[in-house]
Amino acid sequence: MVSVSVVRFETADSPTETAIGEGLTRLVRAAGRLRVDTSVGKYAVAHGDGCAVCDTPLAAGDSFYLDSDAGEILCVTHGRERREAD
Repeated sequence: MVSVSVVRFETADSPTETAIGEGLTRLVRAAGRLRVDTSVGKYAVAHGDGCAVCDTPLAAGDSFYLDSDAGEILCVTHGRERREAD
């Protein structure tokens, strides 16, 4: 089985949460970022704290990354850097 630690999300649904499908719940739960029965969907990844590296907040429509090993949300720039380092 392939270990996935840095996952890209194409579009944030809101500044604080993005809906995910059931297939991502285990990964997001392991990162400590799973929310259930939210305004954006049954399952969601929480990202209201913005990028863990530069503190840039996310806006609806922004792409972002989740580092599931570290439990961190990353902006596009820092997410790409972390993914390339893996």
